[in-house]
Amino acid sequence: MLRIPAIEKALPDDLRKSARDHPVIALALGAVVGFYLGRSHGREILSAGAALGISAGLTSARRALGVEPRGASRDR
Repeated sequence: MLRIPAIEKALPDDLRKSARDHPVIALALGAVVGFYLGRSHGREILSAGAALGISAGLTSARRALGVEPRGASRDR
């Protein structure tokens, strides 16, 4: 089972308990919400994900090359 602690901590206790008691309903509800968000905001989600990936890749490459990214602390 895939567990994401940040999401689990954000949910109220009774909602977490309901999801554990009825996992099929929780999965179906998650699929419906994901489908709705994908249909209505798909382009924005895709562009945000691409921007996040590019930013993470550039930061990683700069660190690998020994070049500090802008705004990074110089006194490490």
